[in-house]
Amino acid sequence: MSTPIVTLTTDWGDGSFFAGMVKGVLYSLVEGVQVVDITHRLEAFNVRSATIVVRHACMGFPAGTVHIIDVATQQPFLCIKAHGQYYLCCDNGLPSMVFGDDIEDAALLAVQEGGVYNFAVYNVFARAAAMLLRGAALSDLGERPQQLIQRTIPRYIQQGEYYRIYVHYIDNYGNAYLGMTYREFEELRAGRPFALTVRDQEVTELMTGYFQQQSTNDPRRKLCLTVSATGLLELAVKESSLAQLVGLRENDSVLLRFRS
Repeated sequence: MSTPIVTLTTDWGDGSFFAGMVKGVLYSLVEGVQVVDITHRLEAFNVRSATIVVRHACMGFPAGTVHIIDVATQQPFLCIKAHGQYYLCCDNGLPSMVFGDDIEDAALLAVQEGGVYNFAVYNVFARAAAMLLRGAALSDLGERPQQLIQRTIPRYIQQGEYYRIYVHYIDNYGNAYLGMTYREFEELRAGRPFALTVRDQEVTELMTGYFQQQSTNDPRRKLCLTVSATGLLELAVKESSLAQLVGLRENDSVLLRFRS
């Protein structure tokens, strides 16, 4: 890369000084670095939400980008290489949930015995990022881990004539991203009509955008099933929060049925 890039994905919140600390040390260690804030508003300690954000927000960066992820961080600290990029995180299940079998290489970040690492992004990750951007190999950062914690996020399962689809993510607008992609939906649908049950509401049409929602005074009847930029099916209500209106949360589920 002509410009070294480091991204930050954390649960620090907008009012903390942590981002300033980390950016300061990065600017000091890496000449010309560009630091990109993906988000600092992850729910505290919510590895599951971090997984969704990393999967859909980080992978489009240029090869060689270093991504720092700080949520539920504790030793052992890791560097994961995947899709030509580097991810500094920890072995809390996030690497397996994000990358599955796509991990190219990995290293345990070396730390001093007896050291205090209650802010690993500042004490460990920033310096590892600097080494990577200077051309260090993963073997220079530490030994390869023997095994990583394996976790999965439930996406959808078939139950008789229904598919139970889990809510992957709720965005800032209260829209719900479902654990089924548009491609998977169309393959299963095979041109048939469908009904998606969301609490006590039923959706029977896939819309190309929120503007297609029907005109009604009852916002609960403005439920829209569409396709998000991530490729996942998305449930939304125009100019309102679907999550608040129907009480959906991450890991809740909706039921999909195809009609003959």
